[in-house]
Amino acid sequence: MTNLTAYPATGFVTRSADLMTNLSNELRIPGERLHTFTRLQDDLFLDQMDVKLLIASLESRMEYYLTEEEMAQIETVGDIQHFFLR
Repeated sequence: MTNLTAYPATGFVTRSADLMTNLSNELRIPGERLHTFTRLQDDLFLDQMDVKLLIASLESRMEYYLTEEEMAQIETVGDIQHFFLR
């Protein structure tokens, strides 16, 4: 198995792992339950306010802020990755 953290030059792997750790910690859900296709409302049972609070917490931790339009597009963990890791 390849050690993905052995390639810090891109920073993507580290940022992706940090994001998933932050998501797991914030939601108090084991990381293995979080996948790109995991739907925040249908699979994790978050309501719209929970999603907004989650995004606000991630914005603060990741020091990257989304517009209202971007925030409205977030439905899955993959959407969160798309916006925070670009």
